[in-house]
Amino acid sequence: MSTYTVDDRLRAAWEKARRLPDFRKTELVDFIEFLESREDEDDIDAEDAQAVRDMLAGRDRADIPWEDVMRESRELGDRVLD
Repeated sequence: MSTYTVDDRLRAAWEKARRLPDFRKTELVDFIEFLESREDEDDIDAEDAQAVRDMLAGRDRADIPWEDVMRESRELGDRVLD
C-alpha cells in the first residue's frame, strides 16, 4: 500500500478530477452519487474499483453490447409504464 494518507489521496484525486473533461466529470459525479445512495458503501468489489480507475484514466471499455443496453432500457421503460 502507498504511504499516502487518506487526505493525501483525496487531494490527489481531487486534482485529477479537476483536470477531467466535462463528460468525465459528469460520469464521476454520477458514480459518487450512486455510491452515496447505496446502503453499504464499503462493498465495492475489485472489478468495480478497477472499472472506476480505468474510467478516470480514460481506458474504460464497454463490456456490455449496445443492443443489450437498449433492450434493458426498453424493458425498464415498459415496467415503469405498467
